[in-house]
Amino acid sequence: ITQRNSSAETSNTITVNAAENATANVTISDVNIKTRNAAVSTNGKGNVNIELDGTNTLKSRVDHAALEKNSDGNQGKLTITDENENGKLIATGGSDAAGIGGGYCGDGNDITIAGGKVTATGGNYGAGIGGGGHGNGKNITITDGEVTAIGGLNGAGIGGGLRNNGEKITVSGDATLKVQGGPTDAWDGAGAGIGNGGYITEELTPVNGAETEPDTSNLTTGKIEYYAPGADMTKDKPTSTTLGSRQPEPASPGETAAPVEYR
Repeated sequence: ITQRNSSAETSNTITVNAAENATANVTISDVNIKTRNAAVSTNGKGNVNIELDGTNTLKSRVDHAALEKNSDGNQGKLTITDENENGKLIATGGSDAAGIGGGYCGDGNDITIAGGKVTATGGNYGAGIGGGGHGNGKNITITDGEVTAIGGLNGAGIGGGLRNNGEKITVSGDATLKVQGGPTDAWDGAGAGIGNGGYITEELTPVNGAETEPDTSNLTTGKIEYYAPGADMTKDKPTSTTLGSRQPEPASPGETAAPVEYR
C-alpha cells in the first residue's frame, strides 16, 4: 500500500482482516496518515505481517492506537518487519491508546518487531508498545531493528497502560531498544520503562509502575537503554543500560568503551 503524495497527511485508514489459520502479508510504503480512528488496524484471528518500506507516519486521535491490534483473546500475532532494511515507522497513539497495540481499555498482546527503525509513542495513559489506557501488554518481542518506545502519561514504554501490567517481554539478537515510561501526574505514578503503568492506591498515593525484567537470554550484539520519564532522549544519558552478550570490539587498539551501568 503506497500513498501517492506522502508529504501531505491523509485521513484514509488501512484495515487488515486476517482469517483464522491464515496470514495476511501487507507492505506499507511511504504512507502518512492522521485520523480520528486507528491509522492502521489489524483484525481477525489470523496473523498479520507488516513490511516497512520508506518512511511511514501514523497518527491517531482519542481512544485509538496508531497501529492498533484489536485483541479479542483469540487473535493471532502482529509482526513488523523490514526485509529490505529501508523501512521506518513513526506511530503516535491518541489519548488512552498505545502507539502500537491497544486502544482504549484494549490489551496489546502478541506483538513482534523484527526490523526497521520504529518509534512508538503512546498517548496519555497508553503504553508506547502494549496496552492502551487501562490495558495490559504481554508477549511482546523485539528481535532486531532500532526501536524507541515512549509511554504516554502514566503508561509504560513497553507493557501496560495506566493502572495495568506488562509481562513476557523479550529482547533478543541485534535489537537496539530505547524505552521511557510516561511521567506521573497528580493522581497516578509514572510508567515503567518495561513493565507496568503507574497507578494510585486506595489512600490516593501515586505509585510508579513496577519494572519487569525482560528476557534477554538471546540478546547478542544489541542493547536496551532506559531513560527517566520526562528526559530528553536525544540529549540526556540513559539511567541504565543492558548490553547483549557479544558487543563489538573497540574500533582501534587501546580504545576503551564508555562506562556502562549494568542492570
